Amino acid sequence: MPSRLLFLVNSSSYFLSHRIGIALAAKEQGYEVHVASPKDGEEETLKERGIIHHHLPISRTSINIFFEIKTFFSIYFLIKKLTPDLLHLITIKPVIYGGIVSRLLGIKGVVSAIPGLGYVYISTGVKARVLRFLINCLYKISFSKKSLKIVFQNEDDMQTLREAINFKKTKSILIRGSGVDLNEYKKTSFPEGKPVISMISRLQEDKGVNEFAAAAKILKEKKVEADFWLVGETDFSYPSPIPRSDLEEWENEGLLKVFGYRKDINALMSGSSIIVLPSYREGLPKVLIEAASCGRPVITTDVPGCRDAIIEGETGFLVPPKDSKKLAERIQFLLSNKNLLEKMGQAGRKHAEENFSLERVIEAHLEIYSNLVGKVQ
Repeated sequence: MPSRLLFLVNSSSYFLSHRIGIALAAKEQGYEVHVASPKDGEEETLKERGIIHHHLPISRTSINIFFEIKTFFSIYFLIKKLTPDLLHLITIKPVIYGGIVSRLLGIKGVVSAIPGLGYVYISTGVKARVLRFLINCLYKISFSKKSLKIVFQNEDDMQTLREAINFKKTKSILIRGSGVDLNEYKKTSFPEGKPVISMISRLQEDKGVNEFAAAAKILKEKKVEADFWLVGETDFSYPSPIPRSDLEEWENEGLLKVFGYRKDINALMSGSSIIVLPSYREGLPKVLIEAASCGRPVITTDVPGCRDAIIEGETGFLVPPKDSKKLAERIQFLLSNKNLLEKMGQAGRKHAEENFSLERVIEAHLEIYSNLVGKVQ
């Protein structure tokens, strides 16, 4: 019988955009690959890729105790039924619930992926502090299993959680991001005509959408010739969604062109001159390494995750978080220096090739799998 690998994740779409390469490589190595996630219309795509899908009632943001109990027992009975040799848990709830269940059921190996510490670690309110304390307690239980590896995307997150929970250093490993397909995200020439500055992200406050809109307004008032594209969807289950009324107002004022969710990210990047992400905190943003691969300079914030994706002054610029004025200044400076724009684009492509290739990420994960469960039967 082949070794059975089960991914637990809160979104099939996220899995397809961030983890499908790892899953397919594991399948090629002989693993029987399963994915448990909510139904979001991508189940057929997973099936077409030869991956077995299981419906998992899990919400990324719900704190309803009855729904969370239902989610926990759904995970328990699914894992008990499938008896996987290896669990790959992605994001907070799968990591916590799946980690606890893996101890109860004696699963052979567990990979706990922390793509970022999330909203609760950014916020400073009383509710966030209470939630942070509870989550740290649950993480501690989840991480107590011996045959477990915790995958972080940046050093800050690794250090923050280690200080909060005090898990063994040997349990953690740093894999920088989800990787980028260098053949899909190719370096292209900068577009002719009016330059485009794009922000590609979920439309949430903590991604810096308001700062992007404010920077666009500053530059429009200065008569800077540029278009500003905002690409992404609003998730109203998340704590800080951008109201539709704000998006409509920005479009009506001519500040931004709002695209909504798009799959052709490489084409949108090819049509852009600069990629911006003024986020408050990240794991390691996939959009920034995709931008580098496409040869596009990046302007992002000097916060954990974002600063790990670029080389300051070589592949892009860092600005303080929540500082739309500095963001606007850096955009204007880059637009007025075409040679620097080209130079940074070339350096970004080289940086992506040397550090963020999908092959590197896949190899690192397959090595973890092998160390946890041995060679595939």
